[in-house]
Amino acid sequence: MKHLTLQGSFYDMGQQYGKECKKEIKSFAKMSYIMASLGKKPGSQPFNPNMWRFIPTLLTYKKEKARWQGLAKQYEKEILKYHPDAIDFMKGVAQGAELPYMDVLTLNVATENMITCSAWGAAGNSTLNNETLIGMNSDEETAASKYYHILSINPDKGYRYKVTALSGWAGFNHGMNEKGLAWVGTLLWTKPENPKILRPPMMVLMKVLNTCSKVEEAQAYFESVPNVELGNVFYIADAEKIMHVECTYEKKVYKIIENGSQGNTNLVTSPELQHLDIGQALKKNLNADSRSIRMKKLLNSYEVKIDVDVMHSIASDHGDNEDGTLYKSICQHPRGLKYNYKTLVNFIAQPKEKCFWIYEGCPCKNKVAEYNFND
Repeated sequence: MKHLTLQGSFYDMGQQYGKECKKEIKSFAKMSYIMASLGKKPGSQPFNPNMWRFIPTLLTYKKEKARWQGLAKQYEKEILKYHPDAIDFMKGVAQGAELPYMDVLTLNVATENMITCSAWGAAGNSTLNNETLIGMNSDEETAASKYYHILSINPDKGYRYKVTALSGWAGFNHGMNEKGLAWVGTLLWTKPENPKILRPPMMVLMKVLNTCSKVEEAQAYFESVPNVELGNVFYIADAEKIMHVECTYEKKVYKIIENGSQGNTNLVTSPELQHLDIGQALKKNLNADSRSIRMKKLLNSYEVKIDVDVMHSIASDHGDNEDGTLYKSICQHPRGLKYNYKTLVNFIAQPKEKCFWIYEGCPCKNKVAEYNFND
């Protein structure tokens, strides 16, 4: 992964990003159009496109670009309402990468549904040292690995923060700011109960690392923004507590964790949202059920003993035969053409110490680096 330090206005930082990652951003912009078109072909499902149609789509996707750009333009209005700095950042990326702005905007909107991962956290008496810890494995198609970057963002207003992001993204998968506020977020497989009207994309929620220092501030901001388009779950932690929030098109459900642990594997855990579950077929595509079983078992087995080493152990877990989760657990590896998803990045945060760890690739490979705000 490229490690980049960006500073200045959001436009200036986007411009720096675009120049440094021009090749990757151009490639990812093209891929976003292809995957958006492929995902709408007959027989495709979210996270499981019909790959038999890949070559025909490769030849015809340019005819559908205007459709995706039109959709992105509608979402632009919602981004401007709640996170205009993201628009400035994307305009800077476009200038630096020598791409049309609409390509960068479309890339950001079209690829939000890539975050298909496991996320978990523990706080208070569930941990060995009475602290908060959160973690996340980012599981995606193996081809996405070349598009991951680590960004150290130093804006001329608000807090500094460090995040992992895909090429050209104004949003991110996980990160921490200089106050020790840490964030992980991933998708929930839900479906709207009511007819859709336009909602903001989830990137507008990511403003919190730039503007918030405590969980309470993050919650106040979340409550000021309408429910976003996609189902999501977020773990946002300061040194004392974790805010676990599951968001669907209709509703947000908050849980403040001061003592206890929680884990999500793309599945809803809140009882009041269970009726929005998207169904069994989609769960099987990414081993969501088996990952959920394993996550609960691991968190329970480590209760009162969870520390940074345990968080690393959970991230690296491959399951076992006893509970039917062997090779269908938290650390994901591709297995042939039918299952091509892999853990590309792992993030573990320790807010009390203002530090976090990132594995580049599967965490079982032990290629880990520590980052902090203590220097």
